[in-house]
Amino acid sequence: MQAPWFVRVERRAQARARLYVFPHAGGGPGAVGALAAALPDTIEPWALNLPGRQARLAEAPRTELEPLIAELAAELSHDDTGPPERGYFGYCGGALLAYLTARLVTPDHLFIGSFAAPDVVLVPRHLHLLPGAAFWETVLAEGGVPAELARDELRPIFEGALRADFGLYAQFHSRPTEPLDTPVSVLYGRDDPDQSRGGLLGWRRFSTSRPDLCELKAGHWLVDENPAEVASCIAERIGRD
Repeated sequence: MQAPWFVRVERRAQARARLYVFPHAGGGPGAVGALAAALPDTIEPWALNLPGRQARLAEAPRTELEPLIAELAAELSHDDTGPPERGYFGYCGGALLAYLTARLVTPDHLFIGSFAAPDVVLVPRHLHLLPGAAFWETVLAEGGVPAELARDELRPIFEGALRADFGLYAQFHSRPTEPLDTPVSVLYGRDDPDQSRGGLLGWRRFSTSRPDLCELKAGHWLVDENPAEVASCIAERIGRD
């Protein structure tokens, strides 16, 4: 039996909303721990559970983008348990997966972290094809993963999932599409040198509601650097009375 695509990080009996979190490249449910702890009891955190990492380390990572998104959407569309309000939060590369999933199964609110609008974002097309040393050198130089994942002793564990995820992102090509009929909030770190205001504001082209920006005291890695402010931004928009 296949493992579920999303797993509950923490049960919240008083939850009014469920938040599905799509972590950064190579990330699994463990990457959601700090954010989950910072969220109020009114929001129940769930995490994307891709193969090739953590509890699914023995499984081969997924390498085809469209079939994966279809399967994620199918699981979400058949899940009618728990609180009725649903939000997606994708950060870094996970924002792309969250957005593509939202095009098939629309949440009540889409949260994007550290990721420019799909029509202007710079997607690394060949990173996943580089040989070992060049792969890690490029990932580190471009800030493609949190520093703790790049330690020498951890590289053999994470490399397969990282390559697979960057390979998924490389398959994305922006095409004209109908804007999402749901609010979009864009979270970004004020000290992130890789994000421009224009690139973030570009999300207004992808929603029927004008997206709002949440500036946080952080760099690129919002969830690791300032989970409290990330949680606050989300909690102001879902799971309220």
